[in-house]
Amino acid sequence: MAAGLSGPIAFITLLGDYTRYISPARHSSRRVLHATWLGLVLGLLVPQLFGTFTAYAAGAALDYAGPLVSAAPAWYLVPLLLAASAGSVGNAGLMLYSMGLDRDAILPRASRARATYTVAVVATACVFAGHYYSTAQNAMTSFVLLLTAIGTPWAVITLIGFARCGGMYDADALQVFNRRARGGVYWYRAGWNIPATVSWAAGALVGVLAVSLPSYEGPLLALTGGVDCSFLLSGLVGGVAYAVSAPGSVETGPGGDEATSASSPTASGGGWA
Repeated sequence: MAAGLSGPIAFITLLGDYTRYISPARHSSRRVLHATWLGLVLGLLVPQLFGTFTAYAAGAALDYAGPLVSAAPAWYLVPLLLAASAGSVGNAGLMLYSMGLDRDAILPRASRARATYTVAVVATACVFAGHYYSTAQNAMTSFVLLLTAIGTPWAVITLIGFARCGGMYDADALQVFNRRARGGVYWYRAGWNIPATVSWAAGALVGVLAVSLPSYEGPLLALTGGVDCSFLLSGLVGGVAYAVSAPGSVETGPGGDEATSASSPTASGGGWA
């Protein structure tokens, strides 16, 4: 369940990096939205259900790979080997691209190639460190649970901003930070959207306090009967805090078009600046 939930939440924060390449003249926003939902379902939900079914069929509990290999017929070992060796290559490429893109956005002076090389080295070091100094399964479970708890309020706040501005953004103002300039409708206070940032921090804090990890259990678990509802609580707190602290209204952008709300986050997932 943790892995299944973390997939859509993780990709929500990356979708803007990819959908910006789609021509609005050829594909409407509604069509892009429907394609996104289809991709999330087929690419994330179906594999999750397949993993759940095979784990149940093989009698796997804490260890998934061992019982699955033991229960599989001989002809099935070849597809298993291919899935284990190459199944995550595509996703690894997407993640590497996104990490380089995000680091390049945070540190504009670094080139895209240099930023990608840096995060690739750091990620490789983390993989080896996790293999030798930690239990891989516990580390992965902890990571996806924390990612979901912290990322959900970000997604909720961004969707609130999207609804407020009707999906219309000032494209030129979004590039102010990349040009190392200042000002624009999204500049807020020295480049920071304070209500959005504080609301996200509040939601993330509640999520961390309500999460159940192999090595840590948040104090709020007592209120949910020991059930990990961290992503629900973090999204609820972050969304309500943002809606109350920054009611906002749709503004008129360049050329008289509705561009964005004065208190909504930016469109291309890269932070609050």
